[in-house]
Amino acid sequence: MDLFTKIKSITSFTESEQIFIQYILDHPYDVIQLSLQQLAKTSYVSISTIYRVMEKLDINGLNQLKLQISESLKNNKDSKDIDYNYPFQKTDTHHQIMTQMLSLYEQTLKNTFNLIDLDELLHIVQALKKANNIYIFPSIGNYFMAESFQQSMLEIGVKVDVIKEAYYQHWNVQLCKEGDIVMLISYAGRTPQIKNIVQELNQKNIPIILISSTIHTPIDQFAKYHLYFSSYEDSEEKIASFSSRISLQYLLDCIYACYFNRDYQKNLEYKIKNYID
Repeated sequence: MDLFTKIKSITSFTESEQIFIQYILDHPYDVIQLSLQQLAKTSYVSISTIYRVMEKLDINGLNQLKLQISESLKNNKDSKDIDYNYPFQKTDTHHQIMTQMLSLYEQTLKNTFNLIDLDELLHIVQALKKANNIYIFPSIGNYFMAESFQQSMLEIGVKVDVIKEAYYQHWNVQLCKEGDIVMLISYAGRTPQIKNIVQELNQKNIPIILISSTIHTPIDQFAKYHLYFSSYEDSEEKIASFSSRISLQYLLDCIYACYFNRDYQKNLEYKIKNYID
């Protein structure tokens, strides 16, 4: 996961640790240049505070912290070269549009890759393998990607229910039992009924896999597992959801591929045996 995104996802920093975190965000280039003693002096925190922050970020030493900051800065710089909401202009030629779209896809996929916590992905695949029933509740713009994942899973003999309308999502929550799992897909968690859904699922101890942007939402706290969209688009003002669509497709394809790989030969034989045109 990208370091700056990881920082924003952790809520357990103490007041002194938060001071150092803010220093990293405000002065990343200084952190790269300074020694440990200089860093403590300029950020007005103790060396032990710096070590505690690195421990919470799962970073082994100052050099690794500097490397991760450098990589995050590079990725963010690359991403800022593209207007994700308006990737092309009225005067652009077809070739220019195609080039801009290619850059948008490349940077979106790179950013999405950097947002993935590999341990989290492993736990998600394990949870899906153990689940009795798998439900997906997608927001409106994500129906087709959810159905694509459903089709891929069906072709290896795994039933996945995609529940699109709010009415049916509500009633399917009532049907959920221990051993089931629900995947929620929502860019910003603003769908009116979604908070009620996650609260009801939590009351029934149904684990939630949340796929959302890195923007903090009230539903984050209810998710047992969390994967992140590339989050450069505005939720409303844009030509189309180019970036978030390709980001979600990549995430779902990775989940499917890792799931497939756990029983590679068995899934391959099932798919070939039952193939229809």
